[in-house]
Amino acid sequence: MYLSVQQAAKRLGVSPVTIRRWTATGFLPCTRTAGGHRRIDEHDIDDLAKAIGGSNHLAAQLAREREVDVLVNTASALAVKLDLTELLLEIAMRMTSLLDCHFCAISDYDAEAEAVRTLAEYDHAGRRLPDASPYRLRDFPLTRRVLTEQTTAVVNVDDPHADPAEVAELRREGDRSLLMVPLVVQGRSLGLLEVVDQMRSRDYSRQELRLASAIADQAAVAIQNAKLFAERRRSDEDIARLREALVSLTADMPHLGEGGRRSDALGAVARAVCAALGAISCVASLGGESAGAFGAGQVAAPAGEEPRAGAANLVIARDPSGDSDLTLAVTLPHPPGEGQVELLDLVAALTTMLATR
Repeated sequence: MYLSVQQAAKRLGVSPVTIRRWTATGFLPCTRTAGGHRRIDEHDIDDLAKAIGGSNHLAAQLAREREVDVLVNTASALAVKLDLTELLLEIAMRMTSLLDCHFCAISDYDAEAEAVRTLAEYDHAGRRLPDASPYRLRDFPLTRRVLTEQTTAVVNVDDPHADPAEVAELRREGDRSLLMVPLVVQGRSLGLLEVVDQMRSRDYSRQELRLASAIADQAAVAIQNAKLFAERRRSDEDIARLREALVSLTADMPHLGEGGRRSDALGAVARAVCAALGAISCVASLGGESAGAFGAGQVAAPAGEEPRAGAANLVIARDPSGDSDLTLAVTLPHPPGEGQVELLDLVAALTTMLATR
């Protein structure tokens, strides 16, 4: 139900002039009729009345100002976080603090695959929790609606009308309430914010939901910027590694044919590739002969963790001309960077020339 300026003023105990001033400055949300008359949502009036608590309108103004302060402070905090991990922690801490909840998870949304992948989940003390496995939206219709319709949703375990799939997940984890907010940038859903209360069912106020949605919008832009920054930094690092590899291989190439035997040449190539690319290992094979080498490369792992089995990346390069069966099998400690695959193709071509002459 929408109220006129006069009705809103009477409900709040202030003058119509005050109501008009509040709506003009955005302090009190309102809509306009076709004739230009202000109409205020009754729920917004109720929220404001609760904030006033029977006192004067200054209390209501302070409540709105606090809302603005939260948004301004959050925007400032998120804008300076370019490292994605630090940014995700900042978002989670602000959401759990704002809503007095226990956990916050931030996820990526793959619209094409209709799947959600957790980027990070933190508790209210800032401790990172193990990442949940990616899941398909076909199993969680409410989550799909939040992302596709770009709306918020609250699930309480004691609500008989709540989505059964979400309730089952809450019960499995021992939680009581879930708030889901989409991360939206330029009309596109990029991910999901999930805030969990472990102890109680929640009936969030309209102000809390407004704030949660506004912070989610800020978070979505900040996450997108952090990802773009990370991509740019990776590209710069790839170019630097490629330049170093070219310098290393240029120095080694004149000596690759020394020794006379094909196996010597293959071994020299394997050692040169390991040194140039920081590889874990390289095996060069041609015409039934092969030789290998181990490098100093190690599989990257998060701080404090051991390298994960299977985390290395195998890259195969072959004689580009197809005139021989020359193969280079290179194990890298990270996905191949920009230009590295093409560089290995060049090395394969040069190796064929050296080993078959």
